[in-house]
Amino acid sequence: MNNLKSEKSAYLQSAVNQPVNWYPWCKEAFETAKTKNIPVLMDIGAVWCHWCHVIDEESYEDEETASIINDNFIAIKVDKDERPDIDGRYQKAVTAFAGQGGWPLTAFLTYEGYFFYGGTYYPKESKFGLPAFKTVLLQISKYYTENKELVLEQSKDFYNELFDEKKGLAGKGASLFYQTNDLKHIFSSSYDLSLKDTEKKIKKLAAESAKEFLVHFDYENGGLDESPKFYYFPVLEMLYYDYLINSNKESFGAGLFALAKIALGGVFDQVEGGFHRYSTDKKWIIPHFEKLASDNASGLRIYVKYYSRIKIYSGLNLNLNLDIGELQSLLLNAINKTLDFLTERLYDRINGGFYSSMSADVSGESITDDGSFYTWTEDELKNAIFSNDKTLSYNELKFSEAEFLLNFNKEDGTMPDGRKVIYFKENAFKKENYEKTNSLINKLKEVRNKRKLPFIDKLKYASVNGNIIYALTEVYKIFKEDYQSSEINTIKINSSDNNADNFNNNNETLINKIKEIAEKSIKPFTECFDKNGDVGRFIGEYTESNLEDNSYILSALIGLYEITLKEEYLEYAKKIGNYIIVNFYDGDNGGFYDVRKNSKTPLIGFLNFKEKSILDYGGYSSNALVLCGITKLYYLTSDDVFERAAAVSAEYFINYASVYKHNIAGFISGIMEYSIYKKK
Repeated sequence: MNNLKSEKSAYLQSAVNQPVNWYPWCKEAFETAKTKNIPVLMDIGAVWCHWCHVIDEESYEDEETASIINDNFIAIKVDKDERPDIDGRYQKAVTAFAGQGGWPLTAFLTYEGYFFYGGTYYPKESKFGLPAFKTVLLQISKYYTENKELVLEQSKDFYNELFDEKKGLAGKGASLFYQTNDLKHIFSSSYDLSLKDTEKKIKKLAAESAKEFLVHFDYENGGLDESPKFYYFPVLEMLYYDYLINSNKESFGAGLFALAKIALGGVFDQVEGGFHRYSTDKKWIIPHFEKLASDNASGLRIYVKYYSRIKIYSGLNLNLNLDIGELQSLLLNAINKTLDFLTERLYDRINGGFYSSMSADVSGESITDDGSFYTWTEDELKNAIFSNDKTLSYNELKFSEAEFLLNFNKEDGTMPDGRKVIYFKENAFKKENYEKTNSLINKLKEVRNKRKLPFIDKLKYASVNGNIIYALTEVYKIFKEDYQSSEINTIKINSSDNNADNFNNNNETLINKIKEIAEKSIKPFTECFDKNGDVGRFIGEYTESNLEDNSYILSALIGLYEITLKEEYLEYAKKIGNYIIVNFYDGDNGGFYDVRKNSKTPLIGFLNFKEKSILDYGGYSSNALVLCGITKLYYLTSDDVFERAAAVSAEYFINYASVYKHNIAGFISGIMEYSIYKKK
C-alpha cells in the first residue's frame, strides 16, 4: 500500500495497489526527496488514457521496476484532469526538452521541483526507438548522484529560460498587492481603452489568422494537413465568426467541410455518438478512443453554430457529394448522437451534473485492449446486422449492401489487431440510403449495449460541467428559435426512462428537457459558491477552483440567464465575474492567472510560475473564455469594471497576436462573439 489511498482521483486510486511507493503531489514528497538526497520521478496521466495504463501494467506494476524506483527516487503520481496547473507547466518543460509532450508524462525533478529530464511513454523493454524504462531509471539515478550540484544549477537555469516573462504570456513572481475584495482598487493605473478599440483590431486579426490557417488546410480531408489530426474547435469557431463579421465565405466553407468530414469519420463514434480524443490518421478514421466530456461539449457547440447557418452551403463549392438537406442530416446526426452520448453515458440523472470522461479501455482487460468496446470483427458485424431480422438472409449480397453504406471493410478502418472502426461514406447520408444507415447503426448499438463498458470517471469537474451546460444553452437557443419559426428538423435527447425521444415540430416539451438538465446540473456549483465563496474544483469535498472552472461556470450562467431570463443566474454570473477579477486578474498588466493569486497550494518548483496564457492548448484558453464571459457581463450589466478588465486584458494579449495568430483563435472568437452578441 502506498500513499494514494485517500485520494479522490480515479487515476490515483487505480495505482493504490501498485508496488511503487507513490505520493500525491505534496510538500512531504519533496521534503522526503531532499532528506534522502534523491531525485523525484513524476508520472502525470489520466484514467481515460490508454498508454498510461500500458506503462502502469508494464512497469509500475512490475516488482523489479518498482524496486528500482523505490530505492532511487521519490515517486509522485498526478492526475492531469485534477491538476491541470501541474500538468500544463511540466508539459511545457517536456515539450521543450524532448520535442513533444503528452500522456503519460514522465518527468524527473530535483527535490525543489525543477525539471531536468523527461519524456512521455517509456516501454518496459527497448522498442519503438525508445530505451527500456529500467535503463532510463538507472542511468538517471546514476547521473543525478554523480552530478547533483550541476543538475540543481542547470534545472533552475532551464526553468528561468523556459518561463522568461519577457518571452511569453506570463508573470513570474507576480505581485499579490492587488489581492483585495474592493474592485475599485484592483487596477493599478488608469487606462484609456474601450472594447470598441479591441473589436476593430480583432476584426482584422481574424481575417489574417483565418488566412494563415487556410494556407495549411487539408482540402481533401478537412482540418490541418497533418497526421495525427486534431479538431481545433476554437479555430473552427474563429472561421465561423470570420464569415459573420468579415463576410469570408471561404472561412465558413472550410469550417463546414472539416465538420462534415469529422462527422463521417471513425473519430466520431458512429454507433452511440461522441467525439473520440483525436484521429491517428489524416482521414479522421482511426482514433485514440478516449471520449472526454470537454471535447464533446466544445464540439456540440460548434456543430450547432454551423448548423444554424446551413443555408450558406448552397453558395459554396465544397468537395462534398451531398445536397443541403443531406448535409443538414449529417450535422444533425452529429448533434443528436453527441447529445445522446452526454445524456446517456455521462449525465447523473439523480443528482444532476456530468461525469468527466469515458476511457478507451475496458476495465480489467489486457493492455492490448485499445478500443475493443468501440470496434468490430467482421463476424461480429455480420451477426449484429442479421440477428433478429427475419427480412434479411445471411448472405454476401446483403452484407455487401451494408458494406456499401459503411466503410468497415476497408484497410483504412482496420486496427493493428484486425478489428474494424465504423465510419461512413457520404452516400450513407443520401436521401435514398439514410433510413438503411440508421437501421444498421441501431442494430450495432443493440449489440454494443451488451458489452462491458469502459471505465467512466465520475468526478464532476466545474470546468467540464460549465462547458457542457454552456453548450446545452446554445443548443436550446438554436432549436427553440427553429421551433418557433417552424423550421426545426429533428433533434433528440435521452429522457429519464433511458429511451431516446425525438424533438420535432409537434413537441416542444423535449426541447425544454435540455433546459431542465442544464438547470439541474448548475445547481451543485451555485450551492458550493454559496457555502464556500467559490464554485470549487469538483462536486464533493471542497477543493479550490481554478480559472478554467470559473470561466466555464460563468459562460454557463450567462447562457442559463439568456434561455430562462431568471435573474438569479445573472446575479450568480456577476458574483463569479467579480470573483474572477478579484482572485485571478493581473492588476498591473491585464490578463488572468490560471490559479488564484492567493492559492493555498504550496509553491513548489514550476508552480512558482504564474501562468497567464492565451494559447489554445488542446482546447480553449481560459483567458479567452473569461474575456468572452466578462464582455457579455458588461453588456448585460453596464458595469464598467467588466469592460475595463476585458479591454486592458485584450490589449495585453493582442500584442502577441502577430506571433500566435490561429493559435489564439479562442481569444479572437470570444471578442467577435461579443460583437455579434451586442446586435442580437
